[in-house]
Amino acid sequence: MILAGIDIGTNTLRLLVAEIGPGSFRELYSDRRITRLGQDLDRTGSLSPDARKRSMDAFVGFAAEIRRHQATSVAAVGTSALRNAQNSTEYLSEVKKRTGLAVTVITGEEEARLTLLGVARALSDVPQKDGLPASAFVIDIGGGSTELIMTMPDLAPRSASLPLGAVYLTERFIKHDPPSPDEITLLRRAIKESFVQHSAGITPEPDAVFVGTAGTITTLAAMDQRLAQYDPDAINRYTMTRTTINEIAAKLCTSTLAQRRSFPGLERGREDIILAGAVVTQEIMDWFGFQTMLVSDWGLREGIVLDLYEKITAGSELPKHL
Repeated sequence: MILAGIDIGTNTLRLLVAEIGPGSFRELYSDRRITRLGQDLDRTGSLSPDARKRSMDAFVGFAAEIRRHQATSVAAVGTSALRNAQNSTEYLSEVKKRTGLAVTVITGEEEARLTLLGVARALSDVPQKDGLPASAFVIDIGGGSTELIMTMPDLAPRSASLPLGAVYLTERFIKHDPPSPDEITLLRRAIKESFVQHSAGITPEPDAVFVGTAGTITTLAAMDQRLAQYDPDAINRYTMTRTTINEIAAKLCTSTLAQRRSFPGLERGREDIILAGAVVTQEIMDWFGFQTMLVSDWGLREGIVLDLYEKITAGSELPKHL
């Protein structure tokens, strides 16, 4: 069965087309485009015309690839930007009309569940129970929010969605190039305050595996390895230390945008928001006491496809063609 999944993030749109069956998963096509859908959304409350156009161009291209690969069904999922924008319903009607893509906007809790599905499949050798990591603490730092997901051997997974998106934090706190020490101080303070307000009840087990996924984390792993070109095989299961992440964050704090564009492993278009994402990563590791982080290249996008397959095979969802 050929299925397609689209992860519509605040910063990046991601497409995956895969051939999937019982015990098998083969990627046929993937694409990722930085469209900054959530640009200025934190300030205005609406998707801007430029962000809408950039993202629409990506949707049109994605729809063409889905048709070219003759996908049996497609699931397109919207996250923080589409949850928060006042004009998201209007925009998604336009997307449907132009491309045939029906987008479902999901909650932070559902985003966490789907992310965990993708991470579990990528890290299958980590001790698991019922198809999920038995004891893990997973973070997904996106453009508009950060998901914290905790699994424990005898309890259902718990999650929290924090308003700590790399795009929004950058727009709120980083006004100079390079940022001033005061801006970094205020950024760190806001992150800590969010932990106090939103992460109650999220306490990882002492032996929990700490896992990071999504664009900020995979970019930090690519930078640590100085990758000239992004390589999923080099990213997946890569281990980063707290010391290394601190070193990268310190370098980002004192560099200009122009200087960052020359950093190996730093994807073009992410040079402005990677600092905020790196600081969120630092603060999470400090707050919860982790010294190392296992990186997963798989996450929400893969979870969308896996979940779609499970629903179709269980008979709870009919195939959705373009």
